Amino acid sequence: MTLASAIIGLAAAAFLLLAGYLFGASSGRSAREKLRRKNFELARDFAQLRLTLSREESEQNESLRATIEEVLTPLIRKEQLAQGLSHVSLGAHRDLTPLFDQIAEKGGFSTVLLSNEEGLPLAANTAAGDSGRLLATASLMLLVADRIAGQQAPAPLAIMIYDETDASTLFRIFRIHDHRLSLTAVTRGARVTPTVLDPVLARVGAALSGTP
Repeated sequence: MTLASAIIGLAAAAFLLLAGYLFGASSGRSAREKLRRKNFELARDFAQLRLTLSREESEQNESLRATIEEVLTPLIRKEQLAQGLSHVSLGAHRDLTPLFDQIAEKGGFSTVLLSNEEGLPLAANTAAGDSGRLLATASLMLLVADRIAGQQAPAPLAIMIYDETDASTLFRIFRIHDHRLSLTAVTRGARVTPTVLDPVLARVGAALSGTP
């Protein structure tokens, strides 16, 4: 009886040990599976975070690049125009038409027109259009400049008109000896500054006065 009891006790103990081992093994597998899933979720979240940060950095870089281009483009165009217009040249006969054709080509102008205070045309590029209206407007701009200057204020040297057709018309007022003239230039789409025609004024003056 005692031997049987001992055997039963040993069997029960062995069963308990086996059950504990199996429970521990099962719990370990479950814990490892949870840990594996947790690691997978962390890796997935980390990859998503890296992707988000990379996308945000790319968007920020693109926005910064666009901002820089927006700021620099007008400056670059201004420099390109100044360089191009500073290299226009007079022909041997000092004919203003070829000179104005060069100004129109290098400056991107559809019309380049020179007139006096009475609104009379002195020269224009070959493809100049709407000359009658531009001559009348140039004469009016000279009167406007006089009214703006008054008795003591400095006289305007340039007046710009931007209209609803996206055209910019620049009236550059200057003097050759005792004559006050207006050099009118029209461009569409591009933005020009009031001083864009300054590099060609000396050549226009040389052509009019016959000086080298």
